[in-house]
Formats: sequence, C-alpha cells, structure tokens
Amino acid sequence: MRVEAVEVRVLALPMVEPFVAAHGTVDHRTLVVVRVVGPDGEGWGECAALPDPTYTSEFVDGARAVIATELAPRLLAADGPVSATDLTPLLVDVAGNHMARAALELALLDAECRRRERPLVERLIPTPPGPRATVPAGVALGLHESPGALADEVRARVAEGYGRLKLKIAPGRDVEFVRAARRAAGPDIVLLADANGAYRWDTAPGAPDDARGLAAMDEFGLAAIEQPLPADDLLDSAELARRLRTPVALDESLTSHAAVRQALDLGAASVVCVKAPMLGSWLDAAAVLDMCAGLGIDAYVGGMLDGGIGRAATIALAAHPGATIAGDLSATARFFTDDVCRPVEVHGGAIAVPTSNGVEVNADALARATVRVDTIRR
Repeated sequence: MRVEAVEVRVLALPMVEPFVAAHGTVDHRTLVVVRVVGPDGEGWGECAALPDPTYTSEFVDGARAVIATELAPRLLAADGPVSATDLTPLLVDVAGNHMARAALELALLDAECRRRERPLVERLIPTPPGPRATVPAGVALGLHESPGALADEVRARVAEGYGRLKLKIAPGRDVEFVRAARRAAGPDIVLLADANGAYRWDTAPGAPDDARGLAAMDEFGLAAIEQPLPADDLLDSAELARRLRTPVALDESLTSHAAVRQALDLGAASVVCVKAPMLGSWLDAAAVLDMCAGLGIDAYVGGMLDGGIGRAATIALAAHPGATIAGDLSATARFFTDDVCRPVEVHGGAIAVPTSNGVEVNADALARATVRVDTIRR
C-alpha cells in the first residue's frame, strides 16, 4: 500500500491483577498501537514493549517516540507502495528497536491481508502443510508469595481448561514453588519454568541465584526451563544445559534468526521460544519456526502481555506446525478487564485461530483505552 499517514497511539488497558516476574511488576498495561493509512485502506499493529525498560531496553514511551520520530518518517518517505517485505531496507540505518519495527511490520501485514482478503495466518504460514485451526491454550503465572498461593492458582487455571502452565521463578522462589505447582497440577499438565535471566553462573556456589541449583528441577518433569541465565551468556547456558536433564529454552537471547541458529549450534538451548517482537519481525518469526521444524527442534510461541491486536497475531503465528509445544497463549480475561478487540476465549483447552481478513478493532473500546495519539503524515 501507499502509506499516507501513520497513527501512533498509547493505550492503557486495566489489568485484572498485577503480573510479577523476576524482571519486575506490571500492574497496568500501557502499550503502543500503530495504524498505517493510505488511499486503499489501513492496517493495525501493536508494539509489545512493556511500560518500563526492565525486560528489554525497549519500553512504551521510548517505542512511541522512535516510531513517531524515526521509523514512520522513513516509511512515509518511500516512493510508491510499500509492503511488509520492504520495511527492512527502509529502516536499514536504524539500530535495534526490534519491538517497534515489528509493530510497524504487523500494521503493513494487516493492511495487506485486508487488501487481499486473506487472514494473517495464511500470510505467515505457507501451504502445505498449512496452519492449524486451533492452538492449545497455555497461561503464564507470575511470582507468588508462597508455594501454597501458587498451588491455588495452578488448580484454578487447570480447572479453566489450561493444559500448559508457565511458572515464573526467581532466586528464593523456585524449587519449592515448582514442587507445589507439580503436586497441584498432577502429572499430565505441561509445566515450564521461566527465570527471565535471574540466575548466574559466576555467583557463589549454593547462593540463591546459583544456576547449578536448578538441577533440583529435574525431578518435576518440566517441558523446559526458560532463560535461566542472562541473555548474552550463551556459553554458560550451554554448560548449564549439559548438566541438566530438563531441556533449556531461550527467549531474551533470541533476537534474530542468526542468534537462534548460534544458540542451537552452541548447545545453549534445545527448545526455542519464538517471539516476533523480540526478533523484530513477524515474517522472521515464521522463518525461525520453519527452521526449527526442518531441524527437528521443539519450539513454542510466547506472548508478551499482548493486547488484542498483538494477541490475534501471536495466535496466528502459533498455528505454525513448527510450534510443537503449547505456548503461553491465554484468554483475554486472564489479564485484562477490557480490550480493543473481541475477547479471546478458551474452549476445550484450545483457542480458535483468527480467520478474519485483518484484525477487528472495536472503535469504542479503542477510544476508551487511548491516552495519546500522534499522527505523522507524508
């Protein structure tokens, strides 16, 4: 499409309860939404950056600024129509800002789907083998104050139909908490522990953050321990992976197709968490899943406290046959009391893959959630 304007909105979505992880607490979800507008249509994208720069260096206010002042002007300066595949060369002189890039790419993909009357899932996943019609539901559980409190939530989520639970862990809130979760869940529920890089290899032996202590998790039958060490510590991650029976998955470390391949080649991970915002591209995320499928590597698609636009795209990506493990893709009501899209629901432990030609945004809900709008024109 020929883009004539880019609208950058900041939304505030009320959360059901604060979400606590090793990198911090999110008690209200502000996020950036991007809309590209042209004479032949529009497209919507969402930026996954969290309110504060605690998970990655990107955060809501910074993402809004870089999209409005750097990325959008480059897009608007392009001659003629622009597609999602044209975005990388247009932004070649901008370093980093993966989540902001992915938001703009998603908006262009959405515009393309509307124009060609095809759902995003068909754009991301070639046929054959084609996408799945539903994806298994999973849910991320934040840090709790006690093992008992975690066990109570595990039982509640299992009763809601979730067959895969990702448990946030942190030094001092790990082994006993996961033990309580496994007892509450029973042997058939898939459990995964996510450390968000909170453990260290060079700390004092036996210290709460000593990564070697994660070997105690081997008795719980976890699908993986996700990102036990800091994102840039691939060599030590490989050493840890050799010492654990539990598979190691990486998330924050995987910021490009090349980074995924390097981590696998080093043995730093045997499971891949695919997040399009971390990779900076939904198209690249699909390519990573293609690669994992070709190599026989287990992979899953992770969420980012997504709003409705990002959640719909994440579910579409999770329909890829290369996503062999259920991701933490949950119902809207797990996190939000209101959203800008139709609520995502779990039925029979699964979520239906969106089949609309473009994401459906509720104008009234959008107006309620919007706290700032910037429009950049050609």
